[in-house]
Amino acid sequence: MKHLIFLLAFLNLSLVSFAQTGSSLICRFGFTFEISRQKNWGYAKPVILTVSPNTSAAAQGLQVNDIVDAVNGKPTEGEDYETIFSWLQNSANDQISLNISNLKNSNRSLILTKYCSFNNALTEKDLAEVYAFYSLEDTQNRAFACPFKTTVNRNVNLLNYKSFGFPKPNAQNLQLENLMNAVIRKSLEQKGLKYSDRNPDVLVQTYYSHRKNPNYRSNANADKFPTESRYNMNTHSMENLPIYYNLLIHSNQAEFFLTLGIRVVDPKRQDNNGLVWECEANELLKSYYSLDDYSTFHIPLMFMQYPYPQSTEEAKFFYGRSRYNYTGIYFNMDNLKEIISVDPSSPAAQAGIQSGDVIEKINGVKFNNNPKSADSNYKQFIYKTMSFRNPKTQFTNAEGFTRCMYWDKLSHAQIYDAFRRPEFSTAFSYLFYFEPYINLSGTNIVSFNIVRGKQKEEIKVKPVIVEEAVFESR
Repeated sequence: MKHLIFLLAFLNLSLVSFAQTGSSLICRFGFTFEISRQKNWGYAKPVILTVSPNTSAAAQGLQVNDIVDAVNGKPTEGEDYETIFSWLQNSANDQISLNISNLKNSNRSLILTKYCSFNNALTEKDLAEVYAFYSLEDTQNRAFACPFKTTVNRNVNLLNYKSFGFPKPNAQNLQLENLMNAVIRKSLEQKGLKYSDRNPDVLVQTYYSHRKNPNYRSNANADKFPTESRYNMNTHSMENLPIYYNLLIHSNQAEFFLTLGIRVVDPKRQDNNGLVWECEANELLKSYYSLDDYSTFHIPLMFMQYPYPQSTEEAKFFYGRSRYNYTGIYFNMDNLKEIISVDPSSPAAQAGIQSGDVIEKINGVKFNNNPKSADSNYKQFIYKTMSFRNPKTQFTNAEGFTRCMYWDKLSHAQIYDAFRRPEFSTAFSYLFYFEPYINLSGTNIVSFNIVRGKQKEEIKVKPVIVEEAVFESR
């Protein structure tokens, strides 16, 4: 299963993972980093890029854009990626100490605990992502970009700015500017800056325009043009917007133009008119979309570029959501039927499932151990059940597949029947067994038929539903 192999390779590279010496374990701390080359933020030090949910790193409060000043007491400035990685890899025990700085804290100490698994083990989270089309309602990955041009003054250190304020708003647009300032204030306070109306370190200015396109030409096929789907940080969901951001769409097909810019200015600096940071959005609108609504939705996205933008020409984002049944079983990647390990105290362990057990069936569905045929059967399942999906929910996933759709709520009986068809080998649908289109009974109890030595046994497990969500700039 190429999808499966690629996913595992990505996971092993992305979460500061390493093979523990003399064993077949892969251990991770749950974050990724790069060495900053941006003089305004953490120059020549590691900067955190991602933090994985449900890890020690997340629990201890490690955040994206944190600057790592030291690892186990060793200063990081000037060290290369390989050296920092080796310090993490060669940690003497299961814990590491990081000293981090951000807009709120300076040189704060965090103790992180690594987590380990066999290097050929597949977690249920891994499998939920591989078999996402069993339930896109629960597990999906999306990517999108915004036309945010970001400018940073390379001669400043953004760590030096701790407070912010606003200039006097324009009386003619008082309501709009007050709304924008409220959204900006919330965004910056979440990052650790403090609002001050007396001698703040920086002032935050806005500029904007919303105008009708004088060259607009209506098109009978406009409803077929692709519009933007973006993540709303206020509602924590993806939403379709009346925005065109596609190279194939000409500007004369947009009915309106919208511009929104945010400047962070240090009034005490003489260079660049005091400019510290600026982010400007220029959008083509399919139809009317007010500056109020655009600001509420997009200002939080724009401030994800502060203080450490991944790109200065456009902003790229990734959204991942996962909701699946956790039993605590780890599957052998080289022999999927074999349970390579079981988390202690997990639902599977409490039910009596052990490492070394071999699976014959899950919920009465015969287990397919052949990777090629399993991959083929999964693709056939997607193709032959497409008619049971709701086209009004169509979206494109992060891999570029355009025909992602939720199940049609009126077709649950037919979908249930499809999951029971042996030619589709849907044993891993147990990961979403709490959904009515997979389990009409509504009782989320998973049955494993296993072989242990010469004995056969049916073991019922009451799983725990795990939910994770990630939204990050890339």
